Amino acid sequence: MDLRTELLREHSARQTEMLTDYVCLRHAHFAELLDLFFHGTPREKQLAADVLAMASTQRAAWLLPHLESLLAAAQPTAGHHPAVRRAVAKALQFIAVPEEWQVLAFDTCLGLLAAPAEPVAIRAYALSAATRLALPYPELSAELLAVAEKALATSKSAAMRSRAAREMPKLRTAVREVLPG
Repeated sequence: MDLRTELLREHSARQTEMLTDYVCLRHAHFAELLDLFFHGTPREKQLAADVLAMASTQRAAWLLPHLESLLAAAQPTAGHHPAVRRAVAKALQFIAVPEEWQVLAFDTCLGLLAAPAEPVAIRAYALSAATRLALPYPELSAELLAVAEKALATSKSAAMRSRAAREMPKLRTAVREVLPG
């Protein structure tokens, strides 16, 4: 299968699922997707991001060697389509981020969450990813909790409220258990 051709042929949930199944079969297919995600045309990057977001739930470990590039792609100043940032934020929920990348990953998620101009899906995924990264560190949990409360105060989105209702109790518990009140 020519992934580039199939990616551009149709943009639908069915096509994205089919391509996700294909790229999750072999490392070579996954590498082809990553090449389109990082080096394709803007449209190819956008469509590859949708497949990458779905594939990250199945093959998060395959993304680990590309973590530095993924974090670079998630920076809002990179000029990428929001789908690229959304795919990275979603993937960060599943990747076991090595210690040497945790600070950058956390800061990236925090920046995405705090940016009111970011689409809600990006902010929601960033909250979940940042929560995973912060829970072992009460000080980070407290910082994330403050940013999440501010983000929630500026958002009317039901999706954001739902995600916050799931993640914020974890953060509150982490803060309460370790930090003196």
